[in-house]
Amino acid sequence: MNKKRKIALGCVPAICLIACSALLALTGCAKTKWNVSADSASDIEAKLVKNDQGYKLIIKGSGNMKDFGSKNDVPWYDYADSINEIYISEGIKNVGARAFTDINNVEYVILPSSIASAGAEFAEDELKIFAYSNDINYGGEEPENLYIYREENIKTNDKYWQSDKSSGDIISANDDLFEDEGNFWRFNKEGVAYEYVKLKVLFIGNSFTYRNGVVEFSSGVPGIFDNIAEDLGYAVETYSVTGPGWYLDGHANASDVCGKQVDKILNARDDFDYIVLQDQSTVAFENYSRFLNGIKALQTKINSTQKKASIYLYETWGSPFSANERNITVPEMEMKLREAYTRAGEECNVNVSYIGKAFTEIYNKAKSINLYASDNRHQGYPGAYLSACVHVESMLGGDVRKTEFVGEEKYSAPVLNEETLTALKTAAHNAVAGTQDEVTPPSDNNQTENDSEQEQILKVACWGRFMKENKFNELIADFKNYCSDNGIEYKQIIGTYYQGETTNSPYYYIANFTAKVYQDGNPDVVLPCADNFNANQSTLAAVKLLEINVYNQSNRRVAALNDDELTKKFFEYISTDSAKMILAKQD
Repeated sequence: MNKKRKIALGCVPAICLIACSALLALTGCAKTKWNVSADSASDIEAKLVKNDQGYKLIIKGSGNMKDFGSKNDVPWYDYADSINEIYISEGIKNVGARAFTDINNVEYVILPSSIASAGAEFAEDELKIFAYSNDINYGGEEPENLYIYREENIKTNDKYWQSDKSSGDIISANDDLFEDEGNFWRFNKEGVAYEYVKLKVLFIGNSFTYRNGVVEFSSGVPGIFDNIAEDLGYAVETYSVTGPGWYLDGHANASDVCGKQVDKILNARDDFDYIVLQDQSTVAFENYSRFLNGIKALQTKINSTQKKASIYLYETWGSPFSANERNITVPEMEMKLREAYTRAGEECNVNVSYIGKAFTEIYNKAKSINLYASDNRHQGYPGAYLSACVHVESMLGGDVRKTEFVGEEKYSAPVLNEETLTALKTAAHNAVAGTQDEVTPPSDNNQTENDSEQEQILKVACWGRFMKENKFNELIADFKNYCSDNGIEYKQIIGTYYQGETTNSPYYYIANFTAKVYQDGNPDVVLPCADNFNANQSTLAAVKLLEINVYNQSNRRVAALNDDELTKKFFEYISTDSAKMILAKQD
């Protein structure tokens, strides 16, 4: 056998050389270190270091690097397909011509501040060049993907327009639009280099976009999105066109009050990076054809005006109020939404931000976090924060678990404890990344105790437009007697009367009444109200309505805003003969 091997090697020297080269490469014995100095005054070494995916090319030393006449002269050219990272040390003044020819698996290379020049065709067009200066001599031809280091923030000019609150147009010929200043790069909080360029984002939707549960008609989710993105290092210019209760097909209609503004902004600039579409909260599964037609109509407008915009659908969420109306659970409602949004995304070839999916995870795993406003339908501040986090990670790719932004003082954002913030950010990350990181609910030792105490307090708000104060006080006193006679324990019964008898009264109009009640901390029961209480209120909505007779007016209602035990007892009481007599008699 030894004799045969010796004869074979002796007979085919060419094959021997090839086999030896392959063996050297496989065993790591091939040459992976070279002197690439341009002259005797320079001392530059290049070497390949193995990593998990291939090789890191390291060029270090001082002085000028030699030029290479062709790609075959580049000593590491045979490894070009395996190189996934390039490092150039400080002290090197020149990058040699054709040095990075056919290296296509590296996203960017940082030219240190000592670099003064680079040879012809030193890099592929797709390779991003991160430089510290604009004064580098590139041999007459500047790289196509050149980014300059920048510490100061890029200027942005956010614009939020809302149909029932904004005056004028979202954009006009006299507006000073900040133009792009160029391409930049910088280091993020982890010291990783990234592109720092202005991104333009447009939100189109309704109150599920503009509400944040703190200040009505604030910038809402787009504003929180903008702040989280900028905290993570992105330069984001954020716009929104919204109207209460709007559908996407309205936004797509040029004669619609919101549709006109959508047309204005899309025609004013053609460089949006992302456009978010949010439809009415249940239309996706209750009227899919209308939902789909609205998306397609806006998609046509966007594609005809924008050069690069990626469209994202804003999946809404399951809510206790809407789910109860449909006799389904909150997760079941969200799954209907998720299926409809996924289907539409596939049919229209657009992306989906799965906000509802993140809501469901919090609803299932961290029930102590209330995502909803007082109507149990819209987003409260935690829900708005969660929504914004999902959008940031879906569109921009930023890891929202690393954001330190908690809320804007000018909007009086409530203080969320660290555990709540961690749970919200983790749920958002899971919804986008498809991971199952543990969502841990806040472990406030006083939470259960406080909740228990709260359930023993009943707050009843009286709308003075339909009932006089003395009647309301008599009703509250009689309910306390009812509790005593029936062994119903309570800590406190709080009745608050809101003057509204005449048009000059501060709470004659329902909008003023509900806004004040909401500001005062939300009641458990509201009375008397009309049977359209749910439909017309932006801040309050009943989970149960019961008909009552007030001053012989039988079209009045008492509304429950939650379903705790003490509220249920009040509803039992309001149907007693004693309560009916108080309500019906004339003062």
